[in-house]
Formats: sequence, structure tokens, C-alpha cells
Amino acid sequence: MSNKGLDIGTNMLVAASLDDNNKPMFKMERDAYYKIVPKSEVNKNSIRMSLEKRGSNFIIDGNDFIVVGNDALEIAIERNDIAMRPMQKGIISPKEKDAMPMLKLMLDTLLGKGNNGDKVIYSVPAKPIDGVFDIVYHTEIMGMFLSELGYQSFPINESFAIALSELLDDGLTGICLSWGAGLVNVCVLHQGDPLVEFSITRSGDYIDYSVGNALDISPSLVQLEKESGVDLFSSTNNEIIEAVRVYYLSVIKYVLENISYELLHRKKSLPIFRESVPIIVSGGLTLAKGFTAQIKQVLSDVELPMKISDVIRAEDPMRCVANGALLAAQI
Repeated sequence: MSNKGLDIGTNMLVAASLDDNNKPMFKMERDAYYKIVPKSEVNKNSIRMSLEKRGSNFIIDGNDFIVVGNDALEIAIERNDIAMRPMQKGIISPKEKDAMPMLKLMLDTLLGKGNNGDKVIYSVPAKPIDGVFDIVYHTEIMGMFLSELGYQSFPINESFAIALSELLDDGLTGICLSWGAGLVNVCVLHQGDPLVEFSITRSGDYIDYSVGNALDISPSLVQLEKESGVDLFSSTNNEIIEAVRVYYLSVIKYVLENISYELLHRKKSLPIFRESVPIIVSGGLTLAKGFTAQIKQVLSDVELPMKISDVIRAEDPMRCVANGALLAAQI
């Protein structure tokens, strides 16, 4: 029997399993696809040869080529275009007719086929407080996809999975924030019990599209520049990075102010935290240099119904959700 953890992120899919020595191993795939339409039969053959030489993961859909993964983003940028995603705001994109088959292809590549008894714990976002999304539909569709691959599947809240990965030494008590591309997921735990779970709709994609609109460039290009490295406390001559820094701070303030409002609003339903608790941050946005320092700086002006001991970036920000889901699969 092979149990696995799966982080179904807006920008990245991460699968976790145990190797022969019972140590976690991970596979990652960028959650993106790009369609290339040949102009002729000769052009179709030349495109195929080029993609094969490049080592791209692609499928042929009728007359069209659909490239998936990291090459989809790179090819879109090379063509001054935008890569598409099966996921938007943490859930399956309802506007993209190709979303479901593309997601199936990526899941098959990451997980392979399951056997009877194989189990997958997969991450799902919490209900947003500043948007309206059908989380139930997304959860059920993902379960159906995994069942078709031969797995027993069970959902786990994304930020609760982080707690299983990062808060065991703290008695599973604290606040976990997953700063992904589509959403920031929030979970407040007390002694292993996830008391409050919600999400906020401004995160990495908001930065990419805001900078893209401000500078009149492709958000895919902004994403690639952002991922190449950002220092939140150091200015540069790079116009894109400077704009990214501005919107980073805007997102951090928006998220923390909304967390403050939501937790203070629910204060009577929260337990009394007698000791200060840590905040664990993870996800792609946390890779920016100075991220935790920026969080602490903004937190100094924000009221919370509990004392915070420290802000700690997850040991492996891009893999801790999958790792937590894998740990849940072993329980």
C-alpha cells in the first residue's frame, strides 16, 4: 500500500510519498498550460520536433499542441502571451474548458496510477471571507479525479496540513498562513484542533496582475521576474521588481488587517491562549527576502486576540503542505 500527500496549488502541484527508507520525497509540477495552434501540416511537424527536443511535457489535442508545466510559462513569455492555469484562486477554473483534462494530465504525471488501498490526502482551500467560491464542487471534483486514478482520497485544509508539518513541537498550537498564488489560507489551532479556517483572495496572482496592469506587461513575465528573487527592503533599478515590492507590502497589509478583523470578530468563540503562539508562514510569496521581517513590522500595527511569540517561515515553504498531507495519510 502506498500513501501519498498532494498539495493542489494554484501555481504549483506537489506530490509527497515515502521512499524505501521511509523518508519523504517530492515531485513538483507547475500548474500551467499553453496551447499552440499550427498553421499547416508542415508547421505541425516542426512544432512537434521542437517541443520534443526541448523536452516539453505536451499532448496533442486534435490539431493543437498543449504544453503543460514550466515550459508552458516560458513559451508563453517567449511569445509575449499569457500561460493558462487549470486552477484560479485555489479552485478549478470554471472559465477554462481545458482546465479539467489538463489537471487530470498533471495529476497522472505526478502520482501515477494507484492500486487498491492506496490513499491520497489532498489539500483544499478554506472558504474565503472576501469572495464567493464553490469550494464543495472543487473538493468533490478533485476526489473524483483521484478516484479515477485508483486512489482512496480524503481532503485536508491547506493551512491545517502546514500545522501537521511544522507545529508538532508546539503541541499543534499556533497560526498557519499559506501564501500561495491564488489565496492566503489561514488556520488557527489550539492543541491540534483547527478552530478557525478561512482564506483571503489577495496573494501572488494579485501582485502579478496588478504589476502587469500598472506597467502594461504580461503577468506571466511579472511572475517569472518575481520568482527570480525579490528583496522587500532593498530597492533596485528593475522597474518590475520595484512595482512588485510595492504590491507585496499592499498584500501583506491587506491580509493581516483582514485576519485581525476576522479573529477579533470571532474572539468569543476562541479559547484563551495563555501563552504566546507562533505564526508559521509558507508558500511561494514567503520566498522573498525579508518577508518574515515585513510581516513582523506590519503586525506591530495590527491587533490580534492572542500574543504572538514569533513569525517563522516553514522549513520548506514550497513542500510543507504536501508533507503535512503525507503525514496525515500515515495516521
